[in-house]
Amino acid sequence: MKAAILGTGSWASAFGSHLCHKWERVVLWGIEKQQVDSINQTGTNPDFLGNVALPPNLRASLDLADVLLGAEIVFVVVPSQAVREVMNQVAASPAFQAGTPVVNMAKGFEVSTLERISEVITDELTNAGLRDQHPVAVLLGPSHAEEVAQEQPTAVVLSGGPDGDWSHWQTWIAGPFFRVYTNDDMAGVEIASGFKNIIALAVGMADGLGAGDNTRGTLMTRGMFELSRLGTALGGQQETFFGLAGIGDMITTCISHHSRNRNFGEAVTNGDRTPEEILAGSVQVVEGVHMTRAALKLSDKLGVELPITKQVHDVLFSEKPPRQAMRELMERQLRDEFGG
Repeated sequence: MKAAILGTGSWASAFGSHLCHKWERVVLWGIEKQQVDSINQTGTNPDFLGNVALPPNLRASLDLADVLLGAEIVFVVVPSQAVREVMNQVAASPAFQAGTPVVNMAKGFEVSTLERISEVITDELTNAGLRDQHPVAVLLGPSHAEEVAQEQPTAVVLSGGPDGDWSHWQTWIAGPFFRVYTNDDMAGVEIASGFKNIIALAVGMADGLGAGDNTRGTLMTRGMFELSRLGTALGGQQETFFGLAGIGDMITTCISHHSRNRNFGEAVTNGDRTPEEILAGSVQVVEGVHMTRAALKLSDKLGVELPITKQVHDVLFSEKPPRQAMRELMERQLRDEFGG
């Protein structure tokens, strides 16, 4: 059995390491020669996972055809805004064999089209005349790469369309420290896993301002309300938002020192660099920044009020001071808890 993983970042490497418990061959596709060489020659990916030892049946390649050839399944683990370009290359490759499922693991929406990432993948398959040949799914949930690499117990959600045998892949993806649940609400799972990054940015900003547990609890709870409001408007199921991809991922991302979104939000409050400068100096992608843009566009399009999202957006893109944003949230018109 061979699994193809598109990406050589922290999550791609940690997930690939996990799959090696069951799979004979797991191959990562990368575009950075230094990372590929390090994985193959030293069994480590120091840019993303420090000195964590990777298993011997995990290798990396710069050659996309080499990665795809003979793969029973393809996992997409690249930044959300790069998925369309990558899938365009995959769909054009003769090594991409018919019947191979494609599973997205990127969290967010494509900002330019406001599409979920599974929809982006479907677009590219359709454009290549391959849509009927490749089932599409998502694998998302509270799963920090660092902890997966250390084999700490983790649970995620696999959600795909009716054309795939996802219970079969659930068995092959699960492992001794990695539990996989299924859920047929792919839209809800994707919306939840992407949106929670916005709230993690808000929590990080609050932490940077010296706010305490009361503030954190308030932002997460009201953030869940915004997620539910936007998610149902986009066709997601309410119960999904209170599962692993929703509240589970939000709690994990908002409280963890591993969370790049929470940490980025905190860094913004230091005042020594602009958000753009902080992003430029980051090795890892902060998906919440892109998701904030997409969510606010969706808010305007659908007429859905997202006050926390709006304040985060204004801090990131309109130079609003974080303390002013917090004050404006607290001074909003008083109302019934479940009325707005």
